[in-house]
Amino acid sequence: VVEHEKCFDTNNKIIPAHPTVAVIVPFRNRSEHLNHWLYYLHPVLMRQQLDYGVYVINQHGDGAFNRAKLMNIGFNESLKEYDYDCFAFSDVDLVPIDDRNLYRCSDHPRHLSVAIDKFNYILSSKTAFGGVSLLTQQQFLKVNGFSNTFWGWGGEDDDLYNRIIHRGMSITRPDAQIAKYKMIKHGRDLHNEVNPENAVKTQKTAENIDTDGLNSLNFTVKEIMKDVLYTLISVDQTLWHLFSSTEM
Repeated sequence: VVEHEKCFDTNNKIIPAHPTVAVIVPFRNRSEHLNHWLYYLHPVLMRQQLDYGVYVINQHGDGAFNRAKLMNIGFNESLKEYDYDCFAFSDVDLVPIDDRNLYRCSDHPRHLSVAIDKFNYILSSKTAFGGVSLLTQQQFLKVNGFSNTFWGWGGEDDDLYNRIIHRGMSITRPDAQIAKYKMIKHGRDLHNEVNPENAVKTQKTAENIDTDGLNSLNFTVKEIMKDVLYTLISVDQTLWHLFSSTEM
């Protein structure tokens, strides 16, 4: 975690000298990608003069991957270390190309990964909110975080977008000429197969937003390892759901 510098405002209140950002990364069995991502991301964030920490949230075991729940865990655990203003929720395979794509929150939730090389730098949808997204602490609390029920691949970002709209907010994006990303090549992760049930869940956001999210989050931290470049938080596999083919 980068050292948090402080200064004083006109009311003699201590405030951070730079925006404070927690970068949350869901993770499992992608060490090569993580090293590559860290190698390129840290210089970008330093040049942007951010006061930041990187939190890699590792899911143990062979159960279905739950990216959204790992994001919620990262939010909770990072706040135990520091009262961050802004949260960057990022996939481990997306590397920013342009330093002008600022990892700083705004008055509205912000979608940063607008133009990805894999998709010919074209935004897939006006409602897209996956890849790399920014929310302030208050914005994330307002939507009750991510849903915890999206097991396997797909749907959790659409549900988060629905939550944002349902709470009366809108999203913003940088210009596509600036918000460019390179995707590190990889195959589909084992136990992160497409779950058809997830598409159905995105139709029920309004029903579930108040009861499914940060306020229903259950997990056990198995290990916390502090590295110079990031904090690794491993979550006990015993609390992770295994969906069968019949559930899909």
